[in-house]
Amino acid sequence: MGPRAGDRMADRAVTSKAEDTGKASQFLRLQAISSLKNRGFFFLWLGTFLSFNGMQMLVIARGWLVYGLTNSPLALGVVAASMGGPIVLFSLFGGVLADRVQKRNLLMAAQSGLALINVLVAVLISAHLIALWHLVVSSLLTGIIFAFSMPTRQAFVVELVGPAELTNAIALNSLATNICRIASPALAGVLLRVIGTGGVFWLVALSYAAAMVTMFWIPAGSSIPKGRGLRLFKDILDGFRYLRENAVLLSLLSIAIVPILVASSYQMLMPVFAKTIFQAGETGLGLLMSAGGLGALAGSTLIASFGNIRKRGVFMLGTGLLFGLSQISFGLSPSMTPAFVCLVFVGGSGSMFMTLITSLIMGHTPQELMGRVMSIFVMTFGLMPLAMLPAGALAKAFGAPVVVAMGGGLFAVFLFGMALVQPRLRRLA
Repeated sequence: MGPRAGDRMADRAVTSKAEDTGKASQFLRLQAISSLKNRGFFFLWLGTFLSFNGMQMLVIARGWLVYGLTNSPLALGVVAASMGGPIVLFSLFGGVLADRVQKRNLLMAAQSGLALINVLVAVLISAHLIALWHLVVSSLLTGIIFAFSMPTRQAFVVELVGPAELTNAIALNSLATNICRIASPALAGVLLRVIGTGGVFWLVALSYAAAMVTMFWIPAGSSIPKGRGLRLFKDILDGFRYLRENAVLLSLLSIAIVPILVASSYQMLMPVFAKTIFQAGETGLGLLMSAGGLGALAGSTLIASFGNIRKRGVFMLGTGLLFGLSQISFGLSPSMTPAFVCLVFVGGSGSMFMTLITSLIMGHTPQELMGRVMSIFVMTFGLMPLAMLPAGALAKAFGAPVVVAMGGGLFAVFLFGMALVQPRLRRLA
């Protein structure tokens, strides 16, 4: 073989390798968005994006407004807890409805209600009549609506895409929410200076209204079969009975609830870090919130690209442990720059952890019970605002950094213990 022939073979090898790399890259891109080919899920995903944009802007605007009115971390906890209580109380009923009525229509009503609540708050701000109790009441009403919409939205995903695309669909939903976690807080932080708190609340209402409009292009979903009645309490008990008899599902739900109770206060306390600890103002608040969103975006994109992940149990436990350790580092950060970096890791590991544990829970639940089981899962999110009340009191007594670092440490210790004493969790595929 001559030199030229060898060169030609080398060139073909390089070309073939480049083609293989390009095909692999294209495959990963297609794999990452595979469930969006489903028309119904695409519009549900778009509505999720718009709705979460409104929620993220609301968190910034409402937190800044409450802290400006009261200068109290405890008041932040009170307003947050006002939203969590109704979610805990009513999500079980929301789960029954999710299994029995047309899911699209229920979501449309929920989005309309959220838009109306924020219009009323915006009017009160514009008229200079806003008071703390108005924000408490609006949080209560928002919590009631979320108690019905959250399990419905989760169950609707499974109904639209099926089990084969479930992990990808959950990851894409997480991707949509995490894009908002990056852009929406930063945008809200800037807009608070430009158009004021009232203007931001008007934009929140517009986002919810736009999310409602997307529902017109989604199939209505299944409803209660003919000949069956809405047996409210019996249906709720059926969900708990299934949960009691499924040891794996019970363990997963136990893992899901602990970070909500001990390791979620860092988001609620972010105005304290921005205004008091780092003295960075509204723009600093938006940047800190966006840092977590940046990491979460990277994490959810990675999960979506993987497709069907093997050893999801091990991956779930590992990302949860990283979430706790990163939060400790954030709580101990001396300035904005290391805090920003730590929050990127908090967001990324937290996003992967929640995507994986959600897909594991949904993967171990039959379709006819999906709404009720997911309503129990949603109750854990309702506990998050309730956990903010003691977290706010502890932050007032010991400081926000101590509370955040201790919360991350408690979660890391708990998850490490579960990995040791529950080996079946490590075997989940």
